[in-house]
Amino acid sequence: MSVTASNIPADQSEAGGLRSWVLGAGTCLFFAVAVAACGLGSGNDSVAPAGNIEPTATDSTGAETSADPTAAAEAGTTTSEVVATTTAPAAMPPGGVSFASSIQPIITETCASCHTGDGPGTQHVRFDTADDVSRAAFAIAIVTETRFMPPWPASDESVPFDHDWSLTNEEIATILRWDDDGAPLDVDPSTEMIPVNGVVGLNDPDLVMEADGSYDGEFGQPDEYRCFVYDPELTESTFVSDMEFSPQQTQVVHHAVGFVVPASERAAVEERNGADGQGGWTCFGFSPGNGADLIFTWAPGTDPTAFPDGTGLEMEAGDFFVLQTHYHFGAEADADQSTFAVNFATGADVDPIDLFTYLAPAEIPCGEGEEGPLCDRAAARQKAIDAYGQEGVLADALIGGCGNPLDAPDGFVDGVAKSTCTWPVANPGVIISVFGHEHEIGASFKMTLNPDTPEELVLLDIPVWDFDWQLIYEPTDSIVIDRGDTIRIECTWDRALRDPLLEPAYVLWADGTDDEMCFSSVVTRPV
Repeated sequence: MSVTASNIPADQSEAGGLRSWVLGAGTCLFFAVAVAACGLGSGNDSVAPAGNIEPTATDSTGAETSADPTAAAEAGTTTSEVVATTTAPAAMPPGGVSFASSIQPIITETCASCHTGDGPGTQHVRFDTADDVSRAAFAIAIVTETRFMPPWPASDESVPFDHDWSLTNEEIATILRWDDDGAPLDVDPSTEMIPVNGVVGLNDPDLVMEADGSYDGEFGQPDEYRCFVYDPELTESTFVSDMEFSPQQTQVVHHAVGFVVPASERAAVEERNGADGQGGWTCFGFSPGNGADLIFTWAPGTDPTAFPDGTGLEMEAGDFFVLQTHYHFGAEADADQSTFAVNFATGADVDPIDLFTYLAPAEIPCGEGEEGPLCDRAAARQKAIDAYGQEGVLADALIGGCGNPLDAPDGFVDGVAKSTCTWPVANPGVIISVFGHEHEIGASFKMTLNPDTPEELVLLDIPVWDFDWQLIYEPTDSIVIDRGDTIRIECTWDRALRDPLLEPAYVLWADGTDDEMCFSSVVTRPV
């Protein structure tokens, strides 16, 4: 369904009322409007700023046609192809919202990093100029009012973070008033929207590596973990300051975990690499081999990893990267050969970073009214082991280390499972970043330093988990963790979020997309 002048209720044609109607029309329409916004911000000359909607569209020759859906149907087109267009931006009314002083700072500080240049959001909508922004004003108002954009899952209970994209209530209200006024511009429409923090992504990285081979899903596993070699061909010791994983087939790449493997393990890796006729090798679990150090995590929405000035990942001559890529084949895709880009640290004095993972169990029984053979935990665990091997099913190991969360009274209530685990700090230093990871029925995530003590500090709180936005968070303040401190990881899962087409099953910690995890990482530098 698309929004056109012909299907807007007569009493809701004003911008504010139209937004309310759209939001009340359901999720399907919401996303249709968001997609329409992509056209509004794409630079298509047939589309102009929201505000004074005229029921016109263009045919395949570019000529204007009627936007009447009946006429469109008779012409062989669908209403989804009918695009509302307008003339020039409205003049700014007296006392109206100034684009220059009120809207432009919001765009350049929170939106332009993704939606200009080669940013990851430009495939959806572009904000390269003030004109682009004005054209997309209606959709901007919708996605900000619902807090769908800009993405910032962390709550205010977390410590303050750098690069916080979230908008204040006042900023959202300003956007809504500007849209209500017709999205007027008080700057030249060609004014560039220059991102304050630069475009997301590594600009002209020192080295871009392709995986040593590709994988096309030949073996038929719905969830496959492949390890690929990315070789920087180092001839001397160095430090890596930035890392960026770029999935090639985004529709099937679920997440990736990176390791540094010492030169001494090269021969062992080469024995497995490509041995089954496909690029890389099958590697479930959390290590591609002996001596491998986990140094990198990527999931949808993750920015490039950028270490602070004067720090870096230490590597010796001959060391190389292995990235474990999780594929979930729920869609058609060509063979994947993702890339991995790095920058190298400069300067004589560089502190080495240290990354450690803190985990908690995932135990989610079948809920009331669900039944089937896989609702038996032993049967579900065995199915996972058959698919991923013992190394790809950490359920029992985590219960052994943390205890069974189902022993707690609130471990599983009304279809919602809860899990916690408290660990001693294993990588003391100043925290550079924190990261949390769950799968598709994740409901919330929390990481707390020194819980249940006077020094308790919530490092990261995500009250509503969103698999599509798994960000790396960089604390603004200097937070030192030391031996003797503890970190607690807490996750919840909601069975109501599980795909109803799946067979009822006990969900536990395993490597499949339809399984679950409670995973986190903390990166530190020396004090």
